[in-house]
Amino acid sequence: MKVTHLSTVDTLNPDALSGTQMWISKSLRNQGLDFSDVNLTQLETLLPPLEELTFQIKRWWQSVTRGLQRPHAWYAKRWEQASTRIGQKLKKSNPDVILTSMTPLATAMLETQVPIVYWTDATYQMVLGFYPEYLFHDTQTRRDGCELTERCLQRAARLIFSSHWAARAATELHGIPVDRIRVVPFGPNLDISHSLADVRAMIKARPSRPIKLLFVGKDWYRKGGQLVLDVAATLHAAGLPVELTLVGKYPDLKPLPSYVRCEAYLSKKDPAAMDKLKKLYREAHFLVLPTMAETFGMVFCEASAFGVPSLTTFVGGIPDVVKDHVNGMKFSLEATANDYCDYIVKLMDNYEQYEALALSSFNEYQTRLNWQNAASQVKTILEEVSEGCFEPSG
Repeated sequence: MKVTHLSTVDTLNPDALSGTQMWISKSLRNQGLDFSDVNLTQLETLLPPLEELTFQIKRWWQSVTRGLQRPHAWYAKRWEQASTRIGQKLKKSNPDVILTSMTPLATAMLETQVPIVYWTDATYQMVLGFYPEYLFHDTQTRRDGCELTERCLQRAARLIFSSHWAARAATELHGIPVDRIRVVPFGPNLDISHSLADVRAMIKARPSRPIKLLFVGKDWYRKGGQLVLDVAATLHAAGLPVELTLVGKYPDLKPLPSYVRCEAYLSKKDPAAMDKLKKLYREAHFLVLPTMAETFGMVFCEASAFGVPSLTTFVGGIPDVVKDHVNGMKFSLEATANDYCDYIVKLMDNYEQYEALALSSFNEYQTRLNWQNAASQVKTILEEVSEGCFEPSG
């Protein structure tokens, strides 16, 4: 079975879309498939010069005068043109099945008789009223985004979502029959090579004090960065030794409390940066990410892979990743810093209970939240589609 993976980003770039499409490609290759990537660069989606210039001017004018965004990607006309280039590339690979992931753009306008499988964490409509940045998309972008998504969904033989939240929404928002939908969680976008014995040693090496909290995120507001600071401040005010490390992007936090340490964005292209991130995971007691909106959250898979429980919110696709008292705890969006602190202190005062939770977190990674498990399930779905075990969409 020949599988071609269509991507709108470089699948060799670990920083593109947090590396998700790279790991999708890498994990499926490891399944022994006859697998190839077709990457469409942004340059290949450009419109004819005059039309592209007109688009960019309108885009700039809307942002200046109305504060609205017209993202480059969500513009239907450029995909009408790009689909021809994609078709030409597919002729060379001649696949039995086409896999597209994370974005519907590559197959939305594609003319092909080859069955398509789409693997993603959400659709455009799901995040439109969910992620704050999508609130500023202009009318044309919303129209195009919805149209492109619908075209992709209706033409796919199988739709794979990373959570039951997204799967339910696909039926409710898009009318997709449940028999065309599968749920397969993602894994961590990090190389993980340690064993259960290694993780046991990591957990035993963590002293109960100071309490080490870790925040990893590029969107400070959406990921709940201020609440994480409040949690650390509350623990500190109660006289408990605490260390909070912030990784990613954050505002100017001067004056910085003595118990808070800031790390810059750690690029996954940089081996030294990845060594640093892994060290932070190994030493942390908790990943704290009280996010307001999240379609999945690879960072929770990464934390579980290091035996680090995640403290987060009951929102979006997170319930498929973080199980209460198994690999962390989910709080309501209305939860306060005191609610998080109460949970942390109770665990840390009964350190054997914390160690059991940390070990259970690693078990969730080993049994569910890893790319080998995900790729094995997707391979089976691709084989079903290749063999014609599906009802083609009309």
